[in-house]
Amino acid sequence: MPHQTYVFTAELVGFEGVRRTVAVRNDLTLVDLHYALQSAFGWDDDHLYSFWLDGRFWGAEAAHYMHPEHARSLVPPGQSACARLEELDLAEGRQLAYVFDLEREWRVALTVREVHAGGRRAVAQCIERVGAPPPRDEPVIAAEPQDTSSQKTVEFLALMVEEADAT
Repeated sequence: MPHQTYVFTAELVGFEGVRRTVAVRNDLTLVDLHYALQSAFGWDDDHLYSFWLDGRFWGAEAAHYMHPEHARSLVPPGQSACARLEELDLAEGRQLAYVFDLEREWRVALTVREVHAGGRRAVAQCIERVGAPPPRDEPVIAAEPQDTSSQKTVEFLALMVEEADAT
């Protein structure tokens, strides 16, 4: 399958005007999308997270993909976020729900904005930031908008995928 790149619009629920745009190559995983979202919103990665491919927070169990360690700890095991995007039947307009820190429940509404061909490197990156999210340790209330235009974009290279491509 030729490489494609998914471009997601990620809106922080409950904080009007706080959104990010992330691009992730199709042979990467929901874990890679999680890391791109972490970087985009300025969060650290010390909590569990989940995705629902039906676009509903705490939606259908069949649409639920979770942190790999959490998935393995369940009996029977849950669906792991190690699933590659190319296996998930994503198309333009598709909505997903993402929750980070299951206790505080930071909710992000994701929409597949576009799918385009290409992508030589296995990259998951933030390509646009609008608005500033509140600090993660603050109560979940709306924050004053801040200028984020000077924030550095961080790229996550999926070396394991590149190494697999080389073999």
